Amino acid sequence: MLDPKDEIKQKIDIVELIGEYLTLKPAGTHAFKAVCPFHAEKTPSLHVSSDRQIWHCFGCGEGGDCLSFVMKMEGMDFAEALMHLGQKVGVEVKRFATPQGNQNLRLSEINELAARYYQKVLEQSSGAQEARAYVQKRGITSELSTRFGLGYAMDQWDGLCIFLLKRGYAQQEIVAAGLGQTKRSGSGLIDRFRGRLMIPLRDQHGKTVGFTGRLIASAVGPDASASPKYLNSPETPIYHKGRLLYGLDLAKRASKEAKAIIIVEGNLDVVASHKAGVEHVVASSGTALTRDQFELLSRYTQTVIFCFDQDAAGLTAAKRGVSIAHALQFDIRAILLPDGAKDPDDLVQKDPMAWRHLCETSIPFMAYLVSRTIKGKNLTSIDDKREISKELLPAIAEMSDPVEQEHWLGEVSRLLSTDESALRRAIRPSPIEKKSAPLSPIHTGRLNKEGQAFALLFGLALSDEDHARTFFENPPSLPRETSGLSELYTKAEILYHSGSNAPHHTFFSRLRSALEAQQRDDLIGSLDTIALLAETTFEAMESKEVPQFIETLRDVLARHFSRERRRALAEHIRDAERSGDQEAVRRLLEELNFEKDP
Repeated sequence: MLDPKDEIKQKIDIVELIGEYLTLKPAGTHAFKAVCPFHAEKTPSLHVSSDRQIWHCFGCGEGGDCLSFVMKMEGMDFAEALMHLGQKVGVEVKRFATPQGNQNLRLSEINELAARYYQKVLEQSSGAQEARAYVQKRGITSELSTRFGLGYAMDQWDGLCIFLLKRGYAQQEIVAAGLGQTKRSGSGLIDRFRGRLMIPLRDQHGKTVGFTGRLIASAVGPDASASPKYLNSPETPIYHKGRLLYGLDLAKRASKEAKAIIIVEGNLDVVASHKAGVEHVVASSGTALTRDQFELLSRYTQTVIFCFDQDAAGLTAAKRGVSIAHALQFDIRAILLPDGAKDPDDLVQKDPMAWRHLCETSIPFMAYLVSRTIKGKNLTSIDDKREISKELLPAIAEMSDPVEQEHWLGEVSRLLSTDESALRRAIRPSPIEKKSAPLSPIHTGRLNKEGQAFALLFGLALSDEDHARTFFENPPSLPRETSGLSELYTKAEILYHSGSNAPHHTFFSRLRSALEAQQRDDLIGSLDTIALLAETTFEAMESKEVPQFIETLRDVLARHFSRERRRALAEHIRDAERSGDQEAVRRLLEELNFEKDP
């Protein structure tokens, strides 16, 4: 019987899995390519093999199987990825019991149960009439309310806490989940949220990790003025506001088709956008955008579109987010709301089609920033021109694309009637940290032509029995430049000559399974790299070209070792001459004369 990991890998088609996240294009008979979501690039360098059920990026070196892709893409650990894919294909996976894992699981269960409790109250309770009227006033349909799990917390002291205690959850668990608070006097708990429309905060996997509560003033009465309009869950082991983007669980699929994600400020802006049919939208939930959030977005898109509120705070938040996005090399665009619309929700209530049109016709962020910055300014006033330059020049300095930077320097130069070279001198390199990508154990860009030749022949032998026989029974010598492959080659050679076999399994899959059993992730990375390098190289050729190309590769290696042999003999001759060993000199000279370049 297969263990769960092997059964999952057998049932998952990696092409279909990765195709759910990325746009794949054919790159051969059994191969596909896509723009890598794990580093900034424009040309596809991530390759997926349907034969080998692996993926690898030749740009940043990331790669592996279906589990490693989900771990990297979704930010999961191994156990979470195993559970996630097991549920996807109907394979039962036992939970991995750790103290932290058990605590997080309990907190997640409490939040999910609370979300269902609040939702049922909103739908059925006679005490939720004001909340239902508010939802209806905002034009939120029952379908939308269900999609986002909207609920209501009654204006009662301990309704939810009593409900959770009856379901077997301890007081400390309810407090740890951010749903209850200990009473200031006496014992027991009170609800954290009271008299509020409840908006579940879900992570990118769709799990409820916290809540935002919007005050329903008519339900609270005289005490409403003393309460904040919005109240969020506190930070907990499963909820970190700087790592979560509201609506991402619903936006990540839509972003694949739209090739972008729109960032708005408020959670209800996201709900309104869905009402207008625009689903590739997330909210910062009124907090400052963080690097963690943008790194999360980079798994799904390289284009972000800002649409923040029309007030000064909205512009400040947008500029702060753009600085981070520039450092991570996002393509940054913006939506300029029309006068009279303070936010996307407001615009959707007035004109849903206008919001759809704006989302389809976003503008470069600098065009947005220029428009917002010069609004109400006198372009002939030196004071206003100085203020405008202070706003715009730092944004231009952050741009990594020199063409884009030169374009906007020219635009600002014309706008302010100022010499472009003076503006260029005013720009200084931005101190923003640049994101670097790790190299794989064998990164093809680090191999010379002899190393590439060996890697290609080795990679071909992994999937073709005839080539494996030729390669392992009459192997070319391993160039020194590929010393990182020597251990992998030795293990492959031992496995080949051991005669071990498995029905319906290629030599590649047998070797990979053996390395997994030995927990040699470093060698698995090298194995996947050379396998996909060979696959993408040979599948791009006409079949009649392949034999000649293989001969060329062997010839490259033969010439290389002939040169290495001649250099070694010449060094031995010099040593023999220095020591006065004439017999050794004569013998070595004969060998050198026989050694010919193939």
